[in-house]
Amino acid sequence: MTGRVALLAAALAGVLLTGGCTRTAEPSPTADRTGRLEAGGVTVEATLTDGPDGARVRTTFRPQRPGFHLYSLELPPDGVQGLGIPTVVAVRGSLDATGAASADVPVSDLRIEELGVNLPVYPDGPVTVTLPVRSTGGGPTELVVTYGACSASTCLPPVRERVIALS
Repeated sequence: MTGRVALLAAALAGVLLTGGCTRTAEPSPTADRTGRLEAGGVTVEATLTDGPDGARVRTTFRPQRPGFHLYSLELPPDGVQGLGIPTVVAVRGSLDATGAASADVPVSDLRIEELGVNLPVYPDGPVTVTLPVRSTGGGPTELVVTYGACSASTCLPPVRERVIALS
């Protein structure tokens, strides 16, 4: 019996030494990828993470000047009476969205009395939009963003369908 135990131990040691249990796990295709964009007076930083609830892209839009806000995700594609540009976060390449994007701050109505219009906007300052995603395999991992930043009296040039490579 002792000989069998010794033989089994020797065989196990041989397997371990030859690499039978030394493989490292392949990195998740959605783990720790980041990207950045500066355009339209806004710094955009995106992080793709893989967690227990699935993969998510977290995208923070940070106006570069105080007193500026972004339009909400809920703004219609053509704005309200042609005013405003909705914040849009989408993915392409090796990612698919698995749900709707959501923001970390509440939406409020910005009333423009002279035009009789209410525009859904986020509070002045940064907003983080989270989008649940899944990996579809090979290819580039890309985020596509659209947004517009305004203050009470000025709007900056809108950014439409800009691609951020997540690497």
